[in-house]
Amino acid sequence: MQQRQRLFSTKANVTPAAADRRLAGRQRFYKHVGIASCDPPVGEQAASVSGNMNSSPPKEKEDNSQPSPISAGVDGTQSATGVTTSISNTSQWSDRLNPTNNNDNSSTSWHTVTLDNRKLKTPLGLPLALPSLPLALAVAAEWDAQKKYLQPAQMPLMTLCCTAIDQVASNPIPHQIDVMRYLRNDTSCYWADPTEDRVLHRHQSKAWDGLHTSLSKEVLKLPSDIGPAQAVGGGDAILLSRKSSGNPQSGLPHPPILVKKAEDWVNSLDAWTLTALYSACAESKSFFIGAALIHDAMNASSSEEGGRAVRDGKWAVEAARVEEEFNIECWGLVEGGHDYDRLNCSIQMHAASFLAQTVAAPTYKN
Repeated sequence: MQQRQRLFSTKANVTPAAADRRLAGRQRFYKHVGIASCDPPVGEQAASVSGNMNSSPPKEKEDNSQPSPISAGVDGTQSATGVTTSISNTSQWSDRLNPTNNNDNSSTSWHTVTLDNRKLKTPLGLPLALPSLPLALAVAAEWDAQKKYLQPAQMPLMTLCCTAIDQVASNPIPHQIDVMRYLRNDTSCYWADPTEDRVLHRHQSKAWDGLHTSLSKEVLKLPSDIGPAQAVGGGDAILLSRKSSGNPQSGLPHPPILVKKAEDWVNSLDAWTLTALYSACAESKSFFIGAALIHDAMNASSSEEGGRAVRDGKWAVEAARVEEEFNIECWGLVEGGHDYDRLNCSIQMHAASFLAQTVAAPTYKN
């Protein structure tokens, strides 16, 4: 009885705005999905955003727009960590959403998604302005693929785009810091000792062969003799990862110039690409895997780059799941666990790669 009372109490504590903005499990409330041309993001749009997420749901505007059913926080409030509910610097917000880095959003062809001919908005009430026709078509396809009930997990591109517009463009610093954290404890820098476990070491070599060298050269523009610190075996990993005078932060003691070059590259990315990079790094627990995926997506005009195969979403999944797949080979697959992890990893990696590719190359060549 007490448990039932707690459940009812919890439900009662959810604000009406939060309940209306929830998406998971909501019945499909639209019939037709389409795309339409739209204006580029401008500072006046961000200036109109209210910072109060507990206010009443936004009413239909004169422009016949569709308020987003997706909440910025889990419960529609500011309780979610790192959620931005207001835009402090509106001019920088619009500049960060410019994928061409020329401070002229009007040079990009912008599109949005429509639900029953009403333009969709983000959780903060900002226009869902997308800088690429293929990206808009893909987001529209996600909405159209929803059947009776809406499933947010089946809309990864919509999630990434809303994150870029509402969160990353507003304040990219927390995401930049988080990406750099993955460099300090990069999964691809911890290798099995070949004398102790040659099979796992062979799997790692197959997945990560040339990763550090090529990325240091192509992205970080470093000499061939400078690369990341690598730990071999458990004992080596513990010793190298400890804080020391030369390594004030816990993590691998990478060369300072490599860390500086990585920071410069991450800080140079627009909000769309940074969002894709952050998602890929979070899924793989690796700066190098995430950066390689996003770099190759941004430069995917040719099938091969520098004499090597392009690192796409499939490659990223294999590189991110080396240890997990090795354990599955040894101990078997747990249904409802390992298979879901595989699927989620594939969804996130392919979505991040697609976002970076379509933003870097807004149109496809026939």
